[in-house]
Amino acid sequence: MSDNNQSSFLGVIFGIVAGAAWGLAFLIPSMLSTFTSLEITLGRYLMYGLYSLTLFIIYKKHILPIPIRIWSRALLYAFTGNVGYFFFLVLGIQYAGATITTLIIGTLPIVISFVGNLLNKEFPFKIMLIPACSILIGILLVYSSEQGNDSSILVSKGNLLLGLLCCFIALTFWTWYGISNANFLKKESQVSADLFSTMVGIQTLTLVLFVLFISWVTNQQIMSNLLAKDYLTHYFIGIIVLGIIASWIATWAWNQTSMRLTVSMAGMMIVFETLFGLLYSFVYHMTIPTIWEWMSIFFILFGVTFGIWRINGFKILNKSL
Repeated sequence: MSDNNQSSFLGVIFGIVAGAAWGLAFLIPSMLSTFTSLEITLGRYLMYGLYSLTLFIIYKKHILPIPIRIWSRALLYAFTGNVGYFFFLVLGIQYAGATITTLIIGTLPIVISFVGNLLNKEFPFKIMLIPACSILIGILLVYSSEQGNDSSILVSKGNLLLGLLCCFIALTFWTWYGISNANFLKKESQVSADLFSTMVGIQTLTLVLFVLFISWVTNQQIMSNLLAKDYLTHYFIGIIVLGIIASWIATWAWNQTSMRLTVSMAGMMIVFETLFGLLYSFVYHMTIPTIWEWMSIFFILFGVTFGIWRINGFKILNKSL
């Protein structure tokens, strides 16, 4: 196996690991149904930040001085890829409904692949046509069965438009983060994938502490309301899993993927988040996928596999010419 093929293979493996870690974010909140999305979100990113800060303190003796521009970039990614993205995602769910929001956000793999290729000009767009259509069909099949879930909720035109705006802001945030983060890591030799994941976690902690400070100033009582609830042990276990596995490990694996694959190929890896989310749900609820869910899994896996094969084939052909 050539160095390039080995790097691509490792990139795919890390992409699957990132998807497996991110997929926990579908399961854990449903297991913590007595807690609000805000409590789970703040707990997740607080734990991610504290874990990252601990790692940084332990290993800081072996770390060279980091320029302020890299810390600034980490703060920007902490907002666009974590706190800001999730904030607008939740607003989209509240105003437009879960199905519409999930369908829009579900197009992330395709949007990142196409926008990334538009900016980086990695290969002809026709190479991505069949893989993108296959992934899109799979995503639509995954969520089509949930179409009726929001039918009982009367959404006004104003709320729907606001919700759609929030959805597209969230989509834009993560698209920009995914592409910019990949390009930044490939160009920046001063930070490794694991160090930068830790730095993003520390800057995420900065944002969480800022939110908690604002809530304290405005007398929102977030912490007191949380501590008054039952099942706090379950909550702490849940946010530890979300903070360490679904955040730090997922970000680390995603950084590894971004450094080894083209932006378009890395973008397609995000579909594994959806697939593992489904898998965890099936296992937890002890259910068997329906025929539509099996078909969606087939279309998604086919799209990703065929897309990687076409892109790799194009790269090999170009090198041989």
